[in-house]
Amino acid sequence: MNKLVSLSAALLLLSSGAALAATDFSGTWEFSVREFGDHNFYLPLTDGRLVLEKRASGYVAHNGPLTLNGTPDKDDLKLDCEQGGKSCGGFALKLSGGQLSGSGTLSGIPVTFTGRRPAARPAAATVHDYDPKGFHNFYSPAIAPVMRIFPGDSIKTRTLDSRGQDFDGKPRAPRGNPLTGPFYVEGAMPGDTLVVHLDKVRTNRDSAYQTNLIASTALESGYLRELAKHDAGFTSWKIDAAAGTATIVNPSGKMGAYTIKLSPMLGCVGVAPPRDEVLGSGHLGPFGGNMDSPQVREGATLYIPVFQPGALLYFGDGHAQQGEGELPGQGLETSLDVQLTVNLVQSKALAQPRLENSDYVMIMGNGVTVDAAMKSATTEMSRWLADAYGLTPQDIAAFLGTAMEYDIAEVVDSEYGVTAKVRKDALAQLRK
Repeated sequence: MNKLVSLSAALLLLSSGAALAATDFSGTWEFSVREFGDHNFYLPLTDGRLVLEKRASGYVAHNGPLTLNGTPDKDDLKLDCEQGGKSCGGFALKLSGGQLSGSGTLSGIPVTFTGRRPAARPAAATVHDYDPKGFHNFYSPAIAPVMRIFPGDSIKTRTLDSRGQDFDGKPRAPRGNPLTGPFYVEGAMPGDTLVVHLDKVRTNRDSAYQTNLIASTALESGYLRELAKHDAGFTSWKIDAAAGTATIVNPSGKMGAYTIKLSPMLGCVGVAPPRDEVLGSGHLGPFGGNMDSPQVREGATLYIPVFQPGALLYFGDGHAQQGEGELPGQGLETSLDVQLTVNLVQSKALAQPRLENSDYVMIMGNGVTVDAAMKSATTEMSRWLADAYGLTPQDIAAFLGTAMEYDIAEVVDSEYGVTAKVRKDALAQLRK
């Protein structure tokens, strides 16, 4: 009889231990909050990452200015939200099959809550060969990802030209900067920074085109009236990849000897925009997008703020070469072979995309005027110097007053782009 009692007690302890293990809510969760099944960006808690720490009294987590205190209740977890010492709501959560679910209120609004553990990263980074079958002319969080990748992985693929033509000159997508992607980056959450290194950016055909008049946004009205008598069209270019050059097809006598050096670049690299915004592929902003900077080329690394789970990375609009400003409204438009390596900086957000190469650190500013774009780039460069180097406003004035350089990257689309940049050899003289 005693043996039976002992065996029963042991089984009870084992089952109790299994139950405790099954209801351990600690660790990292990727969560979403919905109001009547949809996003609500006015709630104090939106989609993101939550790290629940186990304490003697229960659980605790922080999300921006919010503190979330968890109290176990049998197999469930009661999670209360506080902001500035005041209650902002709470949830009753269940854990089943590794998934969190529950309901409650935030700021008096009924909401539902779901969460999952981050996907387990494979042991080794992978190079994904992706042969695109479809393309998109929008940056959107609503488009299903074409592939899920992990930080450290690379994507080897192709892009189309701005008119949707591939490496054979065959139309594959609507005109207007069709984009390859989106690619879901596991573990990327709002408030993170996506790191995109351009391993390879190469032309894959021997032709390119470019509009043959300067865009109206870059010219004075008087000169535009003079241009009105000229027919708008395209200039065709011949690419010689082996020589690394391009020349005009059927040039005028004045341009017969004009040869340019190839510098292939991606006009568009971006992630899904904030909230539920859907933006055409011609737009640029904090999410990246149609930045059209000649610096977005092989060997460079882009840092882009993340606004949606998975980031949702898009890229396209290949140029064989482009001058600053993209004055005709186009670079040497062509298709490209591209390889990117993607990484992630968690819980560190930027206000604007940052770009680095072997010589420079650059901030990509944007705005509805060149003036606004310059201020955007200068402000973020100042903030970055304060954060990365601990410089005071006086230090920043002394440094940028002697080291700052500007490129006017984009003056022909709905937003303007100005790149603020400082040399790395100047930064090396600063003490962190």
